[in-house]
Amino acid sequence: IQADTAIGVGIANANPLVHIPGSILNVGAMEVSQAEDILAPKGQWNLYKHGMSPSVSRVQMAFYHEERKIMDALGLKMVPEYPDRQFFSKYSVMASEYFIPFGVATLSSNIFGPNTIEDRYFTEDIPIGAVVRYNIARILNVDVPVIKSMIDLGSIICERDFLQEGTSLKEMGLEGLNKEQMIRYLREGIKGN
Repeated sequence: IQADTAIGVGIANANPLVHIPGSILNVGAMEVSQAEDILAPKGQWNLYKHGMSPSVSRVQMAFYHEERKIMDALGLKMVPEYPDRQFFSKYSVMASEYFIPFGVATLSSNIFGPNTIEDRYFTEDIPIGAVVRYNIARILNVDVPVIKSMIDLGSIICERDFLQEGTSLKEMGLEGLNKEQMIRYLREGIKGN
């Protein structure tokens, strides 16, 4: 991941955009697979093999476009940039990120999970990945309904308040900063005017 700020690196990380929509939209299949050995033997549900579909890809692409809106508002370039067609490729956006052809190569066939809603795809990617994006978007007045919906649905599924639990602007040292102050702090480590 290439970026000139810590926020840029965080937002450019493909894990939240792939894991969160993929896990939330497949939670039923994951739970049934674990309970009844359907789709895969217990413990071998594979999001990349069993959970990626054109519909899931459309949500992932919408999540990505919201990430780009945040980066644009910050005046940062999204690196890497994914063409829309890559979301519908068997190689997915993870291929360019990790040089692994997810959904095709045997490497991705051996990546199991998530197998429970206690998996990091839910308990880390939502409160850290999605909540950080949402909180920054709010400060920048960027509308991110897909990201917000993933936080809301994840909270209901996991019976937790990820918006409350998640990483706050205060924890990141960004509370009370305007856009220009935030960018200066992120690039130069200098707070204030």
